[in-house]
Amino acid sequence: MQDGCLHFIYESGYCASMSTQLPGAAVPYVQAAGTGRAHLLLGQVARTMVGAEETGGLLSYMAACGPAGRPIPLHHHDVELEVFLCTRGRVQLWAGEESRVLSPGDVGVVPAGTLHAYQFHSTFSEFVGPITPGGWDRFFDLTGTPYDGPAFPAHDPSPPPFAKFGQAEQQFKMKYFPEAPYAEPTLDAADDALPGAPVPYFLRAGAGPRHLLGGLLFTDLVTSAESDGTLSMAMVQGSFGPPLPLHVHARTHETIQVLDGKLRVWLDGEERVLTRGDVASIPASVPHTYAFESATASAVVTNAPGGLERLIALAGTPTEDSIFPAQAPGFPDLAEAAAELDVELV
Repeated sequence: MQDGCLHFIYESGYCASMSTQLPGAAVPYVQAAGTGRAHLLLGQVARTMVGAEETGGLLSYMAACGPAGRPIPLHHHDVELEVFLCTRGRVQLWAGEESRVLSPGDVGVVPAGTLHAYQFHSTFSEFVGPITPGGWDRFFDLTGTPYDGPAFPAHDPSPPPFAKFGQAEQQFKMKYFPEAPYAEPTLDAADDALPGAPVPYFLRAGAGPRHLLGGLLFTDLVTSAESDGTLSMAMVQGSFGPPLPLHVHARTHETIQVLDGKLRVWLDGEERVLTRGDVASIPASVPHTYAFESATASAVVTNAPGGLERLIALAGTPTEDSIFPAQAPGFPDLAEAAAELDVELV
């Protein structure tokens, strides 16, 4: 047993590490749900599943959970774009002059320079998502207390780190706005389309451009247009079926987080079975593919930099349907579409 680690066996027989540590290098790995580099701050737990060191600085991928409480202070980042995907409970998000109460599947996207904050409204709320470029996760190393539990504690005994917040403004190129007002949430907004520009926006669960490919339903949550080319993110839904063709990216880092059901991932010749909350980190140059292995399943796939969403648009079929087909037809030849992008079939 490694220091700071527990171990468990996936159904496939693969032994994975339930660890508070990350690899610290751009290598392929699976981080189990409820693990990662975690810190307790103001009663909430921020958990880094993939950090800047694991992606060559391209992104960080985090989860945050906690009980109902007060909103965090309004602030903005000079550099980072943040994505908030609600996975449990209810999370109110402020972005610019707008606010929404997110339920599971709802998304909020906050570009750099946008005033924002969030608040948990349920007894157990959670959001996940990427931050690009990577590195913002180290804010919690500075301000939080290391935490090795799977969720969050019933009580937070640590004092508020007020002195460290000022240091964080300088170190992480951010600024708090304690006098700024919190807008009331809009409850009847459509939130059914991507803006096509790097502006703050909200997207309700199931909304966004959709394509069918090989029996899978891909829904764009963030494209290069919304992220200034730094990021793309899509919801993938499906059932039992064949894996995507084995492929590799020369420049793109990919993360896959399972939201529901079971996913088998092939990483550089090894098989891993992932369930709800598990994250696969796939650096550039690593051959990989995946397939769902349950009657219904969903995952969120993030790529940095952006652009790979075009593969689905080129090879897939646009659809108004909000559910995947009952029978997976198999994947078409992707070679022509892949030739235009950072995708090599192997």
